[in-house]
Amino acid sequence: MPADSGTGSGPAGRADGRARPTVELHRHFEAGLRPDTIARLAQRHGVTEVRTRKGVVVPRADPQDPASIRQYYRGIAEGFGRPDGFSRFADSFGLPLSVLRSIEDLEEAVFDQLVACAAGGSLHTELRGSPYTYQEQIAASVEEIAAALVRGVDRAWTERAVSGTFVLAFSRQKGLPGPGVVPEGGQARRIAELAARLHQDDRPVGLDIAGFPEVPYPPSRFADAIGPAREAGVPLTVHSGEQGRWPDFADAPPSLIVEAVECLGARRIGHGTSLAASQTARNCVRDHGVAVECCPVSNALMGFVPVAAHPLPIFLEEGLLVSLSTDDPLMFGPFTVAEAFDAIAGLLRLDSSALLTLTRNGIESAFVTDARRTLLRERLANQIRINH
Repeated sequence: MPADSGTGSGPAGRADGRARPTVELHRHFEAGLRPDTIARLAQRHGVTEVRTRKGVVVPRADPQDPASIRQYYRGIAEGFGRPDGFSRFADSFGLPLSVLRSIEDLEEAVFDQLVACAAGGSLHTELRGSPYTYQEQIAASVEEIAAALVRGVDRAWTERAVSGTFVLAFSRQKGLPGPGVVPEGGQARRIAELAARLHQDDRPVGLDIAGFPEVPYPPSRFADAIGPAREAGVPLTVHSGEQGRWPDFADAPPSLIVEAVECLGARRIGHGTSLAASQTARNCVRDHGVAVECCPVSNALMGFVPVAAHPLPIFLEEGLLVSLSTDDPLMFGPFTVAEAFDAIAGLLRLDSSALLTLTRNGIESAFVTDARRTLLRERLANQIRINH
């Protein structure tokens, strides 16, 4: 897979140096930080060791050196096929989380990431993350943390005219009341209420149900908990159909995707690879106008679906509102959507017209106002004229 360039150059650009226009709707905030950003924050806070999320020191890794950070994550990506591959992946989030130490760090890092994505060709970028996750290092309320994340999006727009949206997330396994769940009562209701308060008609905030495993926590279990967000008009996306392995997808059946659409009113589905197993489920998604956020590079590296077997071409052929994203670029490699496209295009026999369709679909399914959507369409049309 392509190495992180930390810039908008390289495979993301054309031969003449101009970046291809893209849209990214599924990018985890802390896993989208560039090595340069992590190194700068590590220097700011005197972080001198790379530690896993469990606190284990990683030898020969320097959190203040972007090259060392890239090398560390190349090792993580290359080890996904090992028996401990997933645990090493989950633990590797310890580094970006270790350098996010203040409310100011969060706002600045959101701003920087959106600006960097725009430089790499993204007309609109949506970041997602759980305020509870960032409390691991930041002594602030989830309300203060969520507000800082949204401020970073607002700054990118007001200062650089860079379009973005923040999608507040909670983990399904921590979402509902139960033994060992913190806070008492679970995360889902609190995050839904936060999203409802921060969401504005002229500046949307999204809501995401993430986490694993999928089957024990079907979407219908969260219908009551996310009620405040639904009542406030907060757009919902659900990680669903990701964790089933090709070809039967038993651990994340397509019925869960149908449930997310019909029971929760999900406007987008994150990953949705198990749709490959059901024409009925694909028809449901298409007929409801629900979009699918595809991340083939991460699906392949995590061992769920080989790139060559990914259903993205089927989705395109059947007219689903499908877009392309990087997911966790720090861990998986491609830092831009254009680089991710280059990594899969040959195996999936996709040409430049497919990338344009994915971009248009991203604009139509973005969590933005009608006015912003119109602007994004105009920006895409301008880019097409310039590039031709």
